[in-house]
Amino acid sequence: MVIARTATYTATYARAELIKLQVERVLSRSSRDRDFVRRLLLGVDRRWIKEISVYGLDGDGACHVELFIKIDWERNALHLSAGRDMVQVDAGWDGGVSTEIDLALQKFELVARELGLRKVVHSRYAAGVDRSRANRELGFRNADPVQWRSGFYGTTMSIPELDEVTVGVNLAGQG
Repeated sequence: MVIARTATYTATYARAELIKLQVERVLSRSSRDRDFVRRLLLGVDRRWIKEISVYGLDGDGACHVELFIKIDWERNALHLSAGRDMVQVDAGWDGGVSTEIDLALQKFELVARELGLRKVVHSRYAAGVDRSRANRELGFRNADPVQWRSGFYGTTMSIPELDEVTVGVNLAGQG
């Protein structure tokens, strides 16, 4: 006689904390500067930062790969106003981090490692944020735009359980 057992696993997180966990996973693999990561997470916590990009740059400063995470704060506000401040996730979420984040990180890391690229992190503020004040309080400065080696193409993935967050990877073209 064969007996099959199925076990399910779910965990519940506060929506705001789950967003920060996604960002923190990306940053933990992208920056060794703990103070910088702390300040970026503070900007996310204050809903000032809507996008974080990690670029893989070659020795000439040309970008070959980008990993980005975007947060739609308006969509987040809709969830909160509807009482959806808690999010339930299943076993596919490793330590509160979505499969989509992990897949994007794996692709980014593979390209960066194969090409020996250095990582640079940029962030973009949400509409309406006083950039001068935010830069002062977070200790940030305006950055020059990244120059791609030769155009780019990529993919964006929505995180179903946390649909205000998207993650994607862009790769330099073959030009």
